[in-house]
Parts: sequence; C-alpha cells; structure tokens
Amino acid sequence: MKLTGAPKLVVWAEKIRMDRLKVWKETSPEIFAAIEAIVTRETSADWWIAHKDKGLEVVCKLLMTGKLQGKPAKAKR
Repeated sequence: MKLTGAPKLVVWAEKIRMDRLKVWKETSPEIFAAIEAIVTRETSADWWIAHKDKGLEVVCKLLMTGKLQGKPAKAKR
C-alpha cells in the first residue's frame, strides 16, 4: 500500500517499512505471518518513522490495544 504524508517523509518511511517488515519476519516468522496483513495496511509515513526501531513485540502490543493505524483504543465501559 502507498504511504501517506509529506513526500520526503514517505520516501524515508518506505525504506523503514521494508526494513521493519524484513526484520520482523526474520525475528518470528510465525507471529509475523499472523499479523502481516494488518501491519501492512498501516499507510501513515509518520507511524513507520515513529516505529522504526521497534520490535515485533511492540507492534503486537499496539494491535492488542487497538492503537495500530493511528486509531486510539476504544474506551472500556
């Protein structure tokens, strides 16, 4: 998917995204396979830049809290 954001940030974020996806896949192929479709839908260049050094465990925590793709977690009632 094409990233969104300022043109220079998109170029930088594309490189980061390629690197992160490769690292995450090599780190834990089974877990990565389970979340790959969700993670690759993240289109914000800012998100990829902010998470450029994060491991797969951080991404999984974001998924669990509903904070992936810039969406805040839903409030519990």
